[in-house]
Amino acid sequence: PQINVDVLPPTVVEKWAKSRNVKIIKVSKIPALLDSGASVTGIDSEILQRLQYPPIGITNLSSPSGTMKTSIYMVRLIIPSQADPGFPRNIPRIVMDNVRVIAVNLSNQPYKILLGRDILSKVVLIYNGPQALITLSY
Repeated sequence: PQINVDVLPPTVVEKWAKSRNVKIIKVSKIPALLDSGASVTGIDSEILQRLQYPPIGITNLSSPSGTMKTSIYMVRLIIPSQADPGFPRNIPRIVMDNVRVIAVNLSNQPYKILLGRDILSKVVLIYNGPQALITLSY
């Protein structure tokens, strides 16, 4: 299943930036795949570069095609996106702050975020296959 997500810098970064009149960049309505096969959440490198702040480290990423080094970022995720017209504004959003994500290449995919088990383990997920609906609660 897919859902649209907002990606922002963590709250602590946003507060620091606001205190110094530095513009905060938010990337909205990013298509995300709920991926129970992924142990960690990955966000397309291009999306993370749009946030314009540096990674916090490097890690090894293992996939069926091998192992490679990739950057680690801290972000804030808003699920579902506040800009998604399919969800009225009065429906509460799930806000996850200080989420550690890795940079991945999803340029050839229709989604730009893989929400892995690190996120899915913190929510209740109900998948209604016959109606093609998902319900998330936090």
